[in-house]
Amino acid sequence: MARQDGGLAEQLARNGVTEREAEVLSAVSERLRNRAIAERLHISVRTVESHVAALMRKFGVTDRAALGEIGVELRRSAVLDVTLPAPLTSLVGRADELAELTVLAGAHRLVTLIGPAGVGKTRLALHVASQQAASTPDGVRLADLAPVGPELVGDTVARALGVVPQPGWPLRDVLRETAGAMRCLLVVDNCEHVIAEAAEIVSDLLTAGSRLRVIATSREPLGVPGEVTYQVHPLPVPDPPAARSAGTAGTYAAVRLFADRAATAAPGFALTDANAASVAALCQRLDGLPLAIELAASRVRSFDPAALVEHLDERFELLSAGTRTALPRQQTLRGAIDWSYRLLDHDERALFDRLGVFPADFDYAAVAVVCWVDAPSAAAVITLLPALVDKSLVSALGRDARRYRLLETIRLYAAERLTASASEAVTRQRHATHYLAFAEDAAERLRTTEQRAWLDRLTTEQPNLRAALDRCIVDGDIESAWRWIAALERFWDISGQRREAQEWVQRARALGHPPATRQVVAGVAAASALLQPTDARAAFDLADQAADLAVDLDDLTRARAARAVGMGAIWVQGELVLPALNDALAFLGEDHPWEAALIMQGLAQASHNLPEALDWGRRSVALFRSVGDQMYAANALFIMAQRAMYAGIADDEVEAWLSESRALAGAAGSEGDEAHAAVGFGQLEWLRGNHDRATDLMAGCLPTLRRLGDQRCTGRALYVLGARAYERGDLGAAEQHLAASVDAIAVAGQSFVLVRALESLAAVLADQGRWRPAAVLLGAAHTARDSASTHMRPTQAPDDDLRRSLVRHLGRAGFEAANREGERLTPTQALQAASSGQRDLPARGGA
Repeated sequence: MARQDGGLAEQLARNGVTEREAEVLSAVSERLRNRAIAERLHISVRTVESHVAALMRKFGVTDRAALGEIGVELRRSAVLDVTLPAPLTSLVGRADELAELTVLAGAHRLVTLIGPAGVGKTRLALHVASQQAASTPDGVRLADLAPVGPELVGDTVARALGVVPQPGWPLRDVLRETAGAMRCLLVVDNCEHVIAEAAEIVSDLLTAGSRLRVIATSREPLGVPGEVTYQVHPLPVPDPPAARSAGTAGTYAAVRLFADRAATAAPGFALTDANAASVAALCQRLDGLPLAIELAASRVRSFDPAALVEHLDERFELLSAGTRTALPRQQTLRGAIDWSYRLLDHDERALFDRLGVFPADFDYAAVAVVCWVDAPSAAAVITLLPALVDKSLVSALGRDARRYRLLETIRLYAAERLTASASEAVTRQRHATHYLAFAEDAAERLRTTEQRAWLDRLTTEQPNLRAALDRCIVDGDIESAWRWIAALERFWDISGQRREAQEWVQRARALGHPPATRQVVAGVAAASALLQPTDARAAFDLADQAADLAVDLDDLTRARAARAVGMGAIWVQGELVLPALNDALAFLGEDHPWEAALIMQGLAQASHNLPEALDWGRRSVALFRSVGDQMYAANALFIMAQRAMYAGIADDEVEAWLSESRALAGAAGSEGDEAHAAVGFGQLEWLRGNHDRATDLMAGCLPTLRRLGDQRCTGRALYVLGARAYERGDLGAAEQHLAASVDAIAVAGQSFVLVRALESLAAVLADQGRWRPAAVLLGAAHTARDSASTHMRPTQAPDDDLRRSLVRHLGRAGFEAANREGERLTPTQALQAASSGQRDLPARGGA
């Protein structure tokens, strides 16, 4: 991948940091000690000490903590760097197209490059985008739709824009809000197989504001108003008179492309008067399609241009006679790939066919395990895979962590070959088995100091993980489906993919009743966690099912099921929470510190007694630290701070917990946990009476919370903004923020803030003269207060003055009727009733 200006590599280079020093700096930013760094990098402790000293000198800092902060900041800036695929070869013959597209992209907000597969749409789009990156304030973003189906188009575009999709929130609204404030160039690549969904998303983005621009590639227009389509034509080819000499033939882009790629494949090749006519004929027969020409050029090691023309003639005649119903450009491209395929030997073909099982890029280890199924070992892959790379059927990506991919058209061809082969079933099974083992290993690594690296690896492999999980469900493999959900639950949660996770859970449940095995219980318990709190009843039912399945199994499995019951009961049957969590802890011995820490974290949330809750929190943090799970340690500290602040405590210890939580989140690269800490600091300032400072902090982190889909903390932030607006007498803003707070919290679940927001909103409506809606909201607040656990109720009693005022204006009977109505409504329903209510009398002021 090639980073644009100001990337991490350039920042390190400016300070004279070597590659090994960069590795040490990264480890220091993760708060690893010298011995742990030495073990990770396989060097001596003394060498680590030397590198640390050199880094402190180069960055001009005097202590290790400051050096770690620099590492964290560099990593954060690296995340924000724009990345586009780096071209491995030169762009030949597209100068006019580049100039025209540059003008169009500057004058129009949506330019769609259309044309046949293999004509070079993606290459042109990325080249134009890279040229404009420096002049685009928010950079260039790439959303590649090739590996995804219709259901994930929105999620893919969201991730390109830095938005984390969440269940329960309308993704289109969040995308519109984000896009409205961005000044970036978004490249939406490979739209043709999801054309309707891509068009809908792009239209939403463009109508959200006037700053974002889009370059799309597709085999047909998106059909969005304001779209400018640009037809990417094949490269110009010479007619026979112009092909008589190298001098005239070489002025045509198709011929130059062939000559350039042929010289790369066979150093010493040159376009001459002797071969110019054959090269021109070859380019003509391939219709000037760059992919087909490049495939042909890769064969000059074995065939001269005249021989290539002879082989090509045979293949195209056969294909055009057999598939007249296909579009002409598809006939031509298929002919080129088919011809290239037939030049492979038996073993190369077998491997190529099996590579069709990969929906996106892959690594060598996966090929060795998945693809060579009928040989005594995978040793043959070490020669066959490079051979396919040499023949331009497989592309090599990256340098340090080498990966491979097939161009999309070639991948589809390979997938067709695999489907028609006798090895399809076993290849797909091996693919599913390999990636399930990978996911289960990754799940364990996410609990350690390696969690950041393994999150990145899981993200890279996600297309393969999705394909393997889908295969498992299509095949009706119930036990493996639940193993998958157990393995991916933490990844889905941390990476903000709960909405997708919930879809997988529903598909797994549809397979039928699962067997009572350890792996199934882990998966069902994980599914319960993924459904909370958006579908609390289903989550609790799954937890109950896990407990039933675990009855006769080992203690660790019973502990997992009991914890699922305890956490699931929070939303539907509060009296079961503490008994279930205590049972879970009793099942565990001393051999499972991470599992114990997770249960203690739940007890820190649920224990009624504050000192007891904080003790559980401290023990949880210590255990998470002992195994290296910085993200969960950060979260446990945040929970401790929340418990203390809900009890009205705002001392220095609470501030220290939030500071440590923020530091751990930064070291782990967890943007969500950093945002939680920011919200905590806002709450702390509010409690300390610094309301303007609290408002500034909450307003500052609100865009990040919305982008990440964090409804609970969004509700907390909006409550503070609404409460401060009410203090200032801005009733309109107060109503807007408090209503939005209730709306967010009602979905996410958080009784303390929900009750305060409902009661505060009732006060705002009363001041506006909307007394009956205010009484309805007080009724809903009363229900929320009574249904909450004791420790989750606001310490401040309901406002009796407000109640008496409403009774005065509505009369006792009128107030009681409205209040009882509110008690029967959900918070969301109460909001709707309040918003539809009219003023009872002119407002008493401050509207």
